[in-house]
Amino acid sequence: MTAARHLTNRQLARENYFATMEIPQLRGRGFTAQDDQRAPNVAIVNQTFARNFFPNDNVLGQRVTFRGGKREVEIIGVVADTKYMSQRQELEPLLYTPWRQEGEEIGEMYFALRTTGEPTGLAATVRQVVHELDNNLPVTELTTQVARAQATLGQERLYARLLSFFGGVALLLAAIGLSGVLAYSVAQRTNEIGIRMALGAQTANVLRLVVWQGMRLVLVGLTVGALVGYGLKRLLASQYFAKDAWQRQMAQQLYGVTGTDPLTLAVIAGVLTIVALAACWVPARRAAKVDPLVALRYE
Repeated sequence: MTAARHLTNRQLARENYFATMEIPQLRGRGFTAQDDQRAPNVAIVNQTFARNFFPNDNVLGQRVTFRGGKREVEIIGVVADTKYMSQRQELEPLLYTPWRQEGEEIGEMYFALRTTGEPTGLAATVRQVVHELDNNLPVTELTTQVARAQATLGQERLYARLLSFFGGVALLLAAIGLSGVLAYSVAQRTNEIGIRMALGAQTANVLRLVVWQGMRLVLVGLTVGALVGYGLKRLLASQYFAKDAWQRQMAQQLYGVTGTDPLTLAVIAGVLTIVALAACWVPARRAAKVDPLVALRYE
């Protein structure tokens, strides 16, 4: 019987890596200094790995063979899931192996240092310690986890701020335009409003008349906008961004929010409705204050 083949990420880790990064150990044990090239080959996996590849079995003690059958490792522990490449990426299977058993695989190493103060203040000290250990060992990059996270999402956050700004400007202009159209309509219908009020129409009736006139435009716009947006989403997802599965997934959803998320659509529609009501209220109040005698003489 041939074992199933799967693709998974692999990361080399030191004994105190999980403690330093505060990744909880869920089952089994962690790496120790005894897990070297003389000891049996071992590995630790994340929750997604255990759930995807051994859903009905106890993953501890299971053996995994690397591509080509050159090496086999025994799973000795399970740790919590973490993002491997970026914050946007979905949780994927991840297998950790101890660095002492990876002599031929190590080309460069990254060290994580947990501090109690400002991390950048220790940069000079870190360089000095490394130089004292081996003056031929170069330190090519010193950064913080916060800086790396900001660099990963920096462009997206800039786009989000720009889109939010221009969206707010567009919403303000739309509200001003709607209010202006209704104000002009009220001015054109001053005589009609005066007749209605002279025949007994109450202030609430006039308010409802003007507000409904504006809200009909808003409802039509929301409906047309929703249909066009849904059509464009499907078009972009199926054509422009459809080079591979990862890009299709990125095109179809924002970070943690799908393109057709009901809550998001409801919030957007609610905000637009509230802004439209506020824009309609000013000309509606002006219409309700019309003096019937003045309005009947209006030409």
